[in-house]
Amino acid sequence: MITSSATTGVILLAMGGPETIADVPEYLYNIFSDRNIIRLPGGPLLQKPFARMISKRRSEKVKQHYNLIGGGSPLRRWTEAQRDHLAPLLSTDSDPVRCYVAMRYIRPMVDSVIGEAYADGCRTLYFLPMYPQYCRATTGSSFAEARTALKRYPDVEAVFIDDFHDNAEYISLLREYIGNNITPDETLLFSAHSIPQSFVDGGDPYVDQVKKTATFAAASREFFLSFQSRSGPVKWVGPDTIAEVKRLLELGKRLFVVPISFVCDHIETLYEIDIELKELTGAGHRLRRMPMFNDDPRFAKALAGLINARWHE
Repeated sequence: MITSSATTGVILLAMGGPETIADVPEYLYNIFSDRNIIRLPGGPLLQKPFARMISKRRSEKVKQHYNLIGGGSPLRRWTEAQRDHLAPLLSTDSDPVRCYVAMRYIRPMVDSVIGEAYADGCRTLYFLPMYPQYCRATTGSSFAEARTALKRYPDVEAVFIDDFHDNAEYISLLREYIGNNITPDETLLFSAHSIPQSFVDGGDPYVDQVKKTATFAAASREFFLSFQSRSGPVKWVGPDTIAEVKRLLELGKRLFVVPISFVCDHIETLYEIDIELKELTGAGHRLRRMPMFNDDPRFAKALAGLINARWHE
């Protein structure tokens, strides 16, 4: 547990998702406005007008996807559950640690949560992304937003935890989830969110870290790795999950899919894997997905270990 004479805060960072169908246009607009991950034509001045146009065009289709998973994203709910598990693990009766949740592209936004933490007396803030592997499009973008907001609070000490792709407690929990759910006749397939190949060419460590996580989590099992959520006219990291599933099914394999770059359920698991992937590949009962950590308190224990390790450095 953290011990300090100053008030300490921990902010869990996630991309976020529309909690209701009405939130979809705003969520998409915020994503397409972020030049850290998408550089739309026309430079910074035209980024937001293009973002508004694209978000309007895509909103109806995306709304349909969220309707199929209950009318909104559960990501905030699961992240808040982990926050609630985490706070008691870090606090003592005499030295409470305040824990918060901040989303990058939907409320509660990073800058407002930092302001809330400051008003609560926090002068040391730990920023912990809910992305196991570092990528400039996720962790990098959230950190950039946090650093901009922190300029208004020069007396705050900020600690950024880049990733936990090879953290022993995280890997142990992931192995347990795989071992408790996979059957002997199933082949292990890890699926990660894809990124543009240009990110990798520019030195982004994400793909290398995904491969390390998969290797550690698989232990001695045979496994395959693919990448989902590819869209737009750029070269993406592959192989594509849909194509890889089709290939493995043609070889007669039954598949157990582990969404390796996610820690809780949202659109990428509930729709892209559970619904779309099965429909596009005809996998049926030959494909199953690993359940996510969601509100499992053992995941919060791993997060607490990450924070305490940085505290004692």
